[in-house]
Amino acid sequence: MDKSATLGERIYKYRTALGLSQLELSELLDVSRQSISKWETDVAVPELSKLVKMAEVFGISLDALVLGKEDEVKAEEIKEA
Repeated sequence: MDKSATLGERIYKYRTALGLSQLELSELLDVSRQSISKWETDVAVPELSKLVKMAEVFGISLDALVLGKEDEVKAEEIKEA
């Protein structure tokens, strides 16, 4: 994902890629559906503990979620091969 994407855009991208609704993700993270909506629209930012749990749910690193670095890591792995 483009590094210029916001945290909220990345949360939305990974949530929808897994086919999760805001309600389903909120239940996994023990927060309200409204919290997910606020995070995805960049009105609020999740607590660190929720970011860690989200990264686990999405199967990605915290760097990929927070900083959008997954493409950078893949590019480095390709160069090394």
